[in-house]
Amino acid sequence: MGSPSNPIDSEMLWRQYELDIRLYERYLELVLKFNAFYYAATGALLSYYFAHRDIPEMRYALLFPVAMSALFAVLFLYGASKTDAVRQNLIRIARLLNFYTFVEYRVLTMFLWLSSALMLVVAVVLLIFFFKAPSLALAQQIKQS
Repeated sequence: MGSPSNPIDSEMLWRQYELDIRLYERYLELVLKFNAFYYAATGALLSYYFAHRDIPEMRYALLFPVAMSALFAVLFLYGASKTDAVRQNLIRIARLLNFYTFVEYRVLTMFLWLSSALMLVVAVVLLIFFFKAPSLALAQQIKQS
């Protein structure tokens, strides 16, 4: 790569920097949309489950949000593990273009890690509900007798 004083190299670096920034914005937006969908869907399923938990088979409705939680958590962990390469490239380009600051990709990384951790917590809690549901239903039947 030539020096950034070369107009062709500067233009290419600037385009790469813009691309990385646009990707960052889209990834961050996508993470927020995934989270909104996830919590809306999980909340709706849990609401339905608690309204009908007297039906023994209803506990199986908890398995979908458990699977969704686990899959999204893995996806977000994978994404978080890949952001450092883009961050390092962004820093390199910013230095070559003589920028004083750059967009901090670690914000995206932290959102991905936090989202993944929260989804794993939700999955564990839902699994606890899943395995406790039969004993809770039995206790409720005994109480009503």
